[in-house]
Order: sequence, then structure tokens, then C-alpha cells
Amino acid sequence: MAVYKFDEVLNDLMDYFILGDPDYLLQYKIENDLPDDLLTEFTTEETGDQVVEEGVIVPMIGIENYPYTIYFNLSDETPELLKAENEVQHQRDGYYLKVVNGRIYLYTIPYLRDFTETKVGLLKKYKHASIELPNGWYSVTILAGLTKQLLEVETVSGKTEEFESMEPTFEFVLKPSAEKPEYTADFTYSFKVEIDE
Repeated sequence: MAVYKFDEVLNDLMDYFILGDPDYLLQYKIENDLPDDLLTEFTTEETGDQVVEEGVIVPMIGIENYPYTIYFNLSDETPELLKAENEVQHQRDGYYLKVVNGRIYLYTIPYLRDFTETKVGLLKKYKHASIELPNGWYSVTILAGLTKQLLEVETVSGKTEEFESMEPTFEFVLKPSAEKPEYTADFTYSFKVEIDE
């Protein structure tokens, strides 16, 4: 088990991120006879709460429009955002996920507008932050804030220079659970990351 890192992850101009197994969400949609427009369904019906409480997705709101560094942390080491050189702004636990198809993705809300097999295929093909995980239940702690990253910039003369910068970051600490964990999270919590301009 390790730590996986992804750079320049975008939120598609919507203030949401969704963490989960999209194949499982598609399966849930079919089994529960839900419409293709899951965005309207989840925001107007109680199915939105149910899908979260059943561990199909972890929704995050208040996501500012930045490119993010994303960590999936499966280790027992100190999370990246809790290390001395970094700045944690949010630390929330009580979330959980069920993995059914061996992989989770961090994806964006426009996919929910037309959640079909074709759309899920596109989601999986597009470069998203995604890792393989053994099937089963996972407790999820979400950390957000700024991490020190080494950036490469090409100068006018064509040379590449490196410099350090504090970058907006999300970190998902995932722990396997033998059974369904207790859901204690507040999914109306805003994960707005403040950056120093």
C-alpha cells in the first residue's frame, strides 16, 4: 500500500468533486431504475442522500476552480497535508466508499447529467485521478489545503527552471474496513481551499 499522486486535476468549472467507483454508480442507477440525468435526480430527490449513505459516491462541494494536486493515501504514514511544510485547511472523516469493480475515480459533476454506459466509458478513458483498489468497504478521510510542490517552468530562452510553490491539494486517506463503516460525515461541508495570491 502506498501514496499515489496526480497533478493538475481540474474540477470542470463546477464547484464539486465526486469520489467513487463509476461502474458501481451505473449499476446502482440501473438496479434502482433511476433516470440518466442523475444530477437532477440527486439534487431534487432523496436518492442523492441514499447513494452517499450506501457508499456509492463521496460528494465534495465548495471546490474552487484551480488545478489541484491529488493524493490517494493508502499508507500508515503521516498524510502529506499534515507534514510540517504543508498547510492543512480542512480535515474531515466519517466518509466511506464501497468498491465493487476494483477501481475508484475522482471525477466531476457534468458526468452526472447523462450518466450512461457511454459516458462512464468516456470518464474512464479521460485522464482522471484514479487508482486500483481491492473490492470492499473503505473509510475515507478527506484533507484539503496547500502542499509544497516543485514546478517546472520554461523560460523565454527555452530553458526549464524549477521552483517551489504552494499548490491547492486534496488528499484521500483510505483504510480498508471489514464491514460497512458508520457514516458520520457532513456532505454539505464546503471544501473551499484558500490560496495566497
